[in-house]
Amino acid sequence: MAFQYPSFLFALAAIAVPVILHLVQLRRAKRVVFSNVKFIQASKDLTASQRNLKELLILLCRVAFIAFLVLAFAQPFLPASDAVTHQSDVAIVLDNSYSMQNVHAEKDLSLLTTAADQAKAIVNLFPASTAFSIGPAGGTTFRTPVEGTDAAAYFDRVDFSAKASLAVSGSNKSAGHVFVLSDFQKNNAIPSIISRYDSAAQIHLLPFAAAANANVAIDSVYLEDEFIRPAVDNALHVRVVNTGAETREDVPLKLFIENTQVAALSMDLPPHQATEAVLNFRMEGTGLKKAYVQVEDFPVEFDNTYYFVLAPSATINIMEVTSKADSPLRQLYSNEPFFNFSQYAPASVDYARLASTDIIVLNGVQEISPALAASVASNVKAGSTALVIPDAQSTGAGMAALTQALNIAASLGAPPQADNKTKLLAPDPNKPFFRGIFSDFDAKMQMPSAVRQVSWSRATDDILKFRGGAPFLSRFDRGNGQVYLMAAPLAADYNTLAHHALFVPVMYKLALSSHKQEQQLAYTLGEGAVQVPVQRVSRRDGVYVLQQDSLALIPEQQVRGNKLSFNLPADMDKAGFYTLQLQDSALTSLAFNYDKKESYLEQYSPDELRALTGNRQQVHVYDYGDAFSVKGEFEKRYFGVKLWKYCLILCLFFLMAEIALIRLL
Repeated sequence: MAFQYPSFLFALAAIAVPVILHLVQLRRAKRVVFSNVKFIQASKDLTASQRNLKELLILLCRVAFIAFLVLAFAQPFLPASDAVTHQSDVAIVLDNSYSMQNVHAEKDLSLLTTAADQAKAIVNLFPASTAFSIGPAGGTTFRTPVEGTDAAAYFDRVDFSAKASLAVSGSNKSAGHVFVLSDFQKNNAIPSIISRYDSAAQIHLLPFAAAANANVAIDSVYLEDEFIRPAVDNALHVRVVNTGAETREDVPLKLFIENTQVAALSMDLPPHQATEAVLNFRMEGTGLKKAYVQVEDFPVEFDNTYYFVLAPSATINIMEVTSKADSPLRQLYSNEPFFNFSQYAPASVDYARLASTDIIVLNGVQEISPALAASVASNVKAGSTALVIPDAQSTGAGMAALTQALNIAASLGAPPQADNKTKLLAPDPNKPFFRGIFSDFDAKMQMPSAVRQVSWSRATDDILKFRGGAPFLSRFDRGNGQVYLMAAPLAADYNTLAHHALFVPVMYKLALSSHKQEQQLAYTLGEGAVQVPVQRVSRRDGVYVLQQDSLALIPEQQVRGNKLSFNLPADMDKAGFYTLQLQDSALTSLAFNYDKKESYLEQYSPDELRALTGNRQQVHVYDYGDAFSVKGEFEKRYFGVKLWKYCLILCLFFLMAEIALIRLL
């Protein structure tokens, strides 16, 4: 035991005062004055030994009172088991990520509120002169150390942030003591985070137990058909995740477009997996629409809403180059208003219109000129789609020029024989190309047959195959576009596909795949660079601004061609819709959502944290508990046990004991 103010121990000499008074009182005889014996007060018999015991107890209480009073001023303490390093530099990292919305296991409060209260208790552990570094979680972060009162005020106003992180920041990297208060989700790489701190720092991990780890979140959405048609039923696929260990039944899912509910359903969610729901909707009117899907779940609510934008697709321009007046593609594509179909003979191709065409179909062209081959290759590289269907009388030179320009290793065989057809294999319904085509897939369906005239290798994707495995229809990704190559002519003598039920959906899918949604439905906060199409502008036109209500953010940006690329600003941490503006003109709306990593609430226990940290001496993992248990353990280890409070209590105890002895005995 040691004393913080040992000079007060000289006051223990005051113990001699009650001892001297006691000795003097024993030597002096008591004189009782009375006038008549009848007025003598009756008293109980008291032996000399009883009287001496009473006097000794009173003396003991007085001596103890003075002794403990002096000790209280001297402030005794038990020395700390570990030395305090860098006491003037303390860092407190408070996790204010959205997973901290979860409810505490023992209190009807969020984990963030409980952790903030404990952080304030930690501030009170240290002397008033201690400097604190707060961070690096999102929100207001002090770049320079602050005093305890300012640190406590920060914890009172801390709020949830999408930018929260347990990683080290420059303000607390060299702190002597680092306190990390978090739920410690299992998607955090704890060892790598701890390794970034100073090796001499004492790191204190304070985990908080959640009442439950179950959560329902909307993971993502996508359109069944990227081509959005106004006033026509469209299908939206919504992926909903249940991270809990129990099935969630009748979870309501709603779709809103421009704040108007347009679809709803209830779904059952099996545990620990994602479930996909389909919502049908209609786009009314023109222009871009703000939309979102929503589920009901508590207490973690940040991931209950997923924002996205819908824009009616532009008309797809299709140009067929063919010498066949009875081409089945003409009737197929001309019947749909969202296809702008045109047909040209090989000798009269409109090359100016070809440059703005979305999909170019070379159907049964016997002689492919070098100019046509070069134009098709150039358009594909720029982002167009080409469909190449050979003719029974195609020349090898024309086909070779085209495949060479498209960098496709293909060869043209001998003229096909009509009676040498081979059946095709049933398509794979799991391929993205066939998604949404089959409502009830039958692997034994009757398939068309064809004669193989063109052969190739190393395709990006083989969509349909002959029996035996040879490709019949394949896709080649080239530049920003793609090429579809068919192995047989489309004429009925050589290919029965045009008269088969697969012909319409395959050709529709092929044409719709040429449509590219340049602006994504939604983006994720913190995902890095975002690229959107814009009109070509000059430098004097100003800078692009992201606007949400009264918040205006200017990102780092660069315009190349008709593409704007920008990085999300550091202060942008709120999900929702943002308007992309250039000066006073609103160009488009962008939807941003939170990263779903925080939706998985499973957390490390204290024992698991100790195993992860390798039981290193400078890393201290505390068990689940309130601020007082942590405070006591920390004080004992680094500040020792202060005993002056106990001395003061004993001082008052012996004072009350003296009073009781005098009055009751």
